[in-house]
Amino acid sequence: MKPAPGSLLSAVVVLSLVLGFSLMAQRDARKPTARAGKAAGNVIVPPPLKDLGKDYKVRLVYFVPSDRKVKPGYRDKCETLMRIVADIFRREMKANGHRTRGLDFEFAEDGRLKVHLVNAKQPSAFYTGEPFDVDRLLNSQQQEIWETTGYSRNRPTLVFSEAGAVAEARPIPHVYSGLACVSGDIFRDEVTASTIEEQIRYFMDPAPVTRVAGSEKRARNQESQTSNGVLIHELGHIFGMLHDTRDPRNIMMRGYDNLGRMFDRKTAAERPVRFSPAHARMAAVSRFFSESFDKSDTKAPEIHEFKVASPPQAGEKTVKLSLSMSDDKGLGPLVILQRGGGQIDALVRDLSLKGAEKRSGTLTVTAPRALVAGQPLIFIVNLFDVNGNLSQAVINSQVVARE
Repeated sequence: MKPAPGSLLSAVVVLSLVLGFSLMAQRDARKPTARAGKAAGNVIVPPPLKDLGKDYKVRLVYFVPSDRKVKPGYRDKCETLMRIVADIFRREMKANGHRTRGLDFEFAEDGRLKVHLVNAKQPSAFYTGEPFDVDRLLNSQQQEIWETTGYSRNRPTLVFSEAGAVAEARPIPHVYSGLACVSGDIFRDEVTASTIEEQIRYFMDPAPVTRVAGSEKRARNQESQTSNGVLIHELGHIFGMLHDTRDPRNIMMRGYDNLGRMFDRKTAAERPVRFSPAHARMAAVSRFFSESFDKSDTKAPEIHEFKVASPPQAGEKTVKLSLSMSDDKGLGPLVILQRGGGQIDALVRDLSLKGAEKRSGTLTVTAPRALVAGQPLIFIVNLFDVNGNLSQAVINSQVVARE
């Protein structure tokens, strides 16, 4: 039976309302819960990653020995982790007054972050050795990664390894490369989320989870913050940074344990996790952040002399170092680290050489604690030129008794 015009209009209205309520219900079903929605208004969500078109990029590798399994969702989780990493580097470089588009990564043909899956030829023990040998792990992995992905010139490699638990970095400065290695256990669902919003919620979730590469329990917020923060720390070593115990907020100390506070609007402005000015200066001149450098200059600065000017004495806190260096294109920043002297590592001097071709003289550095007779004392200097070439020199010394 054909309906009257009024009845037809009523039917259309009713149908429209039904469809409208149905669409609203679907939309609401996709919304976060009330708790997550509230959190969304109070957190900083890092922007999506995009290809910056740089020649100097970070390469990501998931290394899985023949006796281990690939964890599901590793690519999504890697993208989540790198959004955090890239955001912290970008924000901290800006906070320290350096202009940069930030860190760049390799991207796949589908426009997403590229993660090289290396199904390794050997079982885990082949790479770790028995007993565990960190040098063997790094060397054997690097060789097989190069065989699979190609030689990594201009490509420092961040490796998520299922072979063994280690957080270690080994720069290869003469080809703007290096290897930073962390445990593939970071890809467990309990520690790393597949979305950035969920990852930030993890940073604030006290629920107990099993630790990365361990068996004991730890709060999810601590485990997620630390494991994600370690990636920033290890890449920092590739970019010329050394450990810095002068401020507990420093990423090159253990400041990354509080990484989540950088994504909480109430605390982010205080920069509770940070790079020191010295280390931001080092990263800024590296080719991975610098926006202006001469590619044709591939010669590292020369360190002609780096030695203790006079023997360090027990009871003293100051040490005089003799340093002579040069670069035909201009010297950039340097940092000097002391190993020993009451702390594991302490940054004891930093300089910006502002393009000078030569610098030499005596530098006085201050130890964090008074020196003790007989203790070994190591000083390490990392020196950049203005075009992102890096050199390193080491002093091995010993504290003598006061005369």
